[in-house]
Amino acid sequence: MPVTDHTRSVAAEVCDAVRVVSDFSAVVVLLQSEDGGVLTPAGWLLGGGAPGQAELTESASGSGPGARALALGVTLVYGASDNPVDDLPLWATARGFTVGLVMPLSRNGKTFGAVYALRREPQSPTDAEIHMAELAVLHGSRTLPVLVKDFVLHEEDEALTYTPSAQEQVRDLQRLSFEGLDIDPVREQAELGGQAVSLSRTEFLMLYTLGMQPGEIVPHHVLLEVCWPDDFPALSAVDATVYRLRKKLSLAMPGAGKDLVKTVRGKGYRLVAMAVEKQPPVEVDESGLDVPETAPALLD
Repeated sequence: MPVTDHTRSVAAEVCDAVRVVSDFSAVVVLLQSEDGGVLTPAGWLLGGGAPGQAELTESASGSGPGARALALGVTLVYGASDNPVDDLPLWATARGFTVGLVMPLSRNGKTFGAVYALRREPQSPTDAEIHMAELAVLHGSRTLPVLVKDFVLHEEDEALTYTPSAQEQVRDLQRLSFEGLDIDPVREQAELGGQAVSLSRTEFLMLYTLGMQPGEIVPHHVLLEVCWPDDFPALSAVDATVYRLRKKLSLAMPGAGKDLVKTVRGKGYRLVAMAVEKQPPVEVDESGLDVPETAPALLD
């Protein structure tokens, strides 16, 4: 499936959205090719002359930022100590960009592209700025066409064939509702206190897995198997993802991150949240009046 004019138009909208909600001056949208082998440019706002398509293309299985975001399913921050700016692609550093985010595009628990957001000013992005950029990319994940052949989609997405995936057991489960916290596996989105929480694929899978057993300890190896079924990252990847998950929950509700996701040292993590009981449906008689389950006793 080639990059069509429609795909370029939608990608341009994603670029505009990221720039509007953040201070990043350049945005590039890369989509995984039909055979899955490369990340090909679908849209960009760079300035200083249009780049060639080959210049922006990168391997989907290599060690570049786009491939890492694709494999890990998390946002990577470049220009910070853990990801030096030198690790950015040559097309980015040659244009003088010193700070950047690389955010995965994902749908149905599977990644299909990456979005670069870059700037030349050296200041690191704030948590709020990352949050807003991720929300824009989250919306783009739902509107951008998918190029990968036989990509996993929900049944209502009729454009491509539905096939099973490694994370089927998570997405097919029910919506989880707690006091103030709602976790929706269909939309792959969480809300805390009525505020949307932008989560990467891996962060969402971790929150949902913890939510499946509220109050109980979920060991590190279980979180590794669910969140990275096709990769084998170090055990520290779980701790790093929990750290980011807590920060995002606390953005929606200050202090909520550590209150909700508790560390059980040497064993794993657990979600501390009160489940909301489903209310039984109210019976209605033919007159439209509510009918209580038990009729009140008549007084003599």
